[in-house]
Amino acid sequence: MKPAHFLLVAVLVLSFTGAVLLSSNSPYRDPGDGGGATVGAALSAGATAPTFSLKDVSGNVVHSSRFLGKPTVINFFATWCPACVEEIPGFVDVYNKYRDRGFELVGISLDTDTRQELPAFVMNYGIEYRILLGDLATTRAYGGVSSLPTTVFIGKDGTIRNVHVGYLDRDAFDSEVKKLL
Repeated sequence: MKPAHFLLVAVLVLSFTGAVLLSSNSPYRDPGDGGGATVGAALSAGATAPTFSLKDVSGNVVHSSRFLGKPTVINFFATWCPACVEEIPGFVDVYNKYRDRGFELVGISLDTDTRQELPAFVMNYGIEYRILLGDLATTRAYGGVSSLPTTVFIGKDGTIRNVHVGYLDRDAFDSEVKKLL
């Protein structure tokens, strides 16, 4: 076998092996009903929400412990994600409706190249809930967030109550938040 052919075969074998390992270890599994992804053990209902310390858009470090005792929703999003942007007005409405009842909504931005545009994005959409800058460690802790948006509903006791992968309209979001209050 020529060295070039050997190298090509080696690359293909390694690529295939890596893909199989990644898919078999993925926290998301196809439920088989065409309804989208389901969440694996790292994000299952009843699990304790992972802790994190992330910077907000002003550079202040925010620790997840500050949300204990409060009904909290964490929304992993990016400004370049159409579904993420589409659900934000509904999130703003629901947050404003329940914030006086102790409800916390935390947006974790997974923007990288567009991160410098985040403050203008927050202002443009009238977002008053906390926006944090996500990192790889946090996405891994939350089950390897691989689809955006991903929304995690956390009870006052710090346990995960529900995880939704994909777009959430205002009414569905409101219904899930009510269950936390």
